[in-house]
Formats: sequence, C-alpha cells, structure tokens
Amino acid sequence: MKRFPLLFLLALAACNTDKETSTVEIEDPASRIYEYTPAPGQFINSSDAGFPDTPITTPAEATVYATERLANGLYVSLGGWGGYLVAEFDQPVPNTGGYDLYVIGNTFDGSSEPGIVWVAQRVQGAPGTWYQLRGSEYDNAETLHGYEITYTAPAQAREPVAWSDNYGHTGTIDRIGVHTQESYVPAWVASLTYRGTRLRDNVRYDEASGKYIMQPFSWGYADNYSMIDRLGMKNRFRIADAVDERGEAVHLPQIDYIRIQTGVNTKAGNNVGEISTEVCGVGCYRTVTRTE
Repeated sequence: MKRFPLLFLLALAACNTDKETSTVEIEDPASRIYEYTPAPGQFINSSDAGFPDTPITTPAEATVYATERLANGLYVSLGGWGGYLVAEFDQPVPNTGGYDLYVIGNTFDGSSEPGIVWVAQRVQGAPGTWYQLRGSEYDNAETLHGYEITYTAPAQAREPVAWSDNYGHTGTIDRIGVHTQESYVPAWVASLTYRGTRLRDNVRYDEASGKYIMQPFSWGYADNYSMIDRLGMKNRFRIADAVDERGEAVHLPQIDYIRIQTGVNTKAGNNVGEISTEVCGVGCYRTVTRTE
C-alpha cells in the first residue's frame, strides 16, 4: 500500500511523455490607461470621438473615457502638438533588443500624424524618468528638442485656440466645420503648457489631386505609415532605442509605462485642421511557453 502513490506518479509521468513544449510570441495589450492629457484639438469634447454629453472635467473621468474607447478598438485623439496618453503594464516589458512594443493608429497612405514614443520604469507606483525612443527624425536639423508650447483657452465659445512656443512663434488650433462643440480645450487638463520634442512639418499640398498629403517618416513613430516598422495599423518599437535628454543611448532592462505624444505642430487646409496623433491600441510582445 505504501508503494501505490509512487507507482501512480510513475504511470502519470509516462502518460505525459508525448507532450511537446514550445515558445511563441503573443501580443499583450497594456493593462490600463494611466493618464490621458491631450492638447486642444478638433476631436476633443466631440461626440464624433465618443465624448459623453456631460463634459469630462476630471483626469479620472478622462482615463475612463480613453480606456473604454481603446477597449472597443476605437481611436483616442491626442489633439495638437504635445498632447499625450500614458499606458501602464501590470508586468514589466523586457528589453529584447528587437520589437518590444506596438501602438495601433488610424494611419493610411497620405495620412500620417506621427506621435513620439517615450518609455519609463515604475518608481514607487508611478512613472520615473521618461526616455524618448529614437526615431528616424531624431537627428534631423529641423527637429526641435526641448520644445515647449502653451495654449490659451479662448474667452468666447466656438473660437480658435491660440498658442505660443518657446521659439517666439504663434498660431491657432482652428475651428473645423464638422466639429461644432463649444470648446476644443480639455477642461480636465490643469496646465495647457506641454513639453517634448517637435518633429519637422510633414504636410504638403498636392496640386494634382487638390489634397493635403501628410507624409510619413521612415520609422520610429506612432500613427505613421512607415514601410519599416509598420504591420497593418501597428507601428512597432524597440526599448533598445531609448535615449536620455542628451541623446545618449540608455540601456533599460525593462519598462512599465509607455507614453505617446503628438509630435508635429502644423495643420492642413481643406478642413483637415491640426495634425493630431490618434491611438487605437497599445501593447507589448511577450514570449510565452506552451505545452501541447
């Protein structure tokens, strides 16, 4: 009787010898939206972008809105230059040296609205230092690092939103006819000053078609019709491309947060309006072991 458990285990092991173990790569969506801080734009507060009838007035309400939109595969607009969204992973994403992250946009040929991607590690339950992921335009002479812009909410409803930057330039987020909501300004954002990296303008007018073309950058940006890092609507990113504020490579063994930020400060005519990065999904690639 004392040998029965051992015999049973030996028999069970023999029954399992034909099972095979393999490793596969899977897509793992981000666990939650940590922050949604868009800049002013035509889709902010718009019913076309799924905003509720009752205005969003708190950051918590904004993250609920963004979470529900992305869970249903719908876009979330980051507004004009500097607007951003932060997603969090419940398990750290390892740096494999290859593609570790992806962002789903709504780009198509002729319509790229590039967003810069940043990553951070968790420090006491919150993002620590943010590191930019180098893209093809990082060293371009027209790329402005340390760029800053301040938007001013208009005094009257249904008015353009003025902006000024730290290079002495000014401009507006214009009203677009189909977006008739009272305000293009996110009421839950306490400060309308945004900081980051500004990419060169990517809009040109095509006289043959009479359309404005939003040209893609080569690689390294969200919502970008890249021929290098794009698979369908996904742009893929490497943690290994992280750089510090001096542009020097940083080795991060893993990350916990990803931030996508509108990178171009320009607009197009024909009621296109401001160039605003849109996000439809955020996630990472993980290698898992399966036994079959």
